[in-house]
Amino acid sequence: MANNLNKNSGSLVETRGKFYTIFIDGKEYHIDKPELTGAEIMDLGNIPHELGLIQILEDGTQVQVKEDDVVELKPGRRFKKAPRFVRG
Repeated sequence: MANNLNKNSGSLVETRGKFYTIFIDGKEYHIDKPELTGAEIMDLGNIPHELGLIQILEDGTQVQVKEDDVVELKPGRRFKKAPRFVRG
């Protein structure tokens, strides 16, 4: 059975049962839950909550994901930390 929030560190991960593969900042993660909150995704990807999270949709559109948003996982969902803007 898959471990809850199972990180793939580049080595083969043995998983039994249904799991979802998502990508956070280019890294692959195997998840055995059908939904995660934005906060859980940020924690999994070691993204500081104050930076925020972006979901990259299939058409390339980028959508902000808030900490309390519940995201339905589908194979290949992609996320990244929100860009930090510096005024100057």
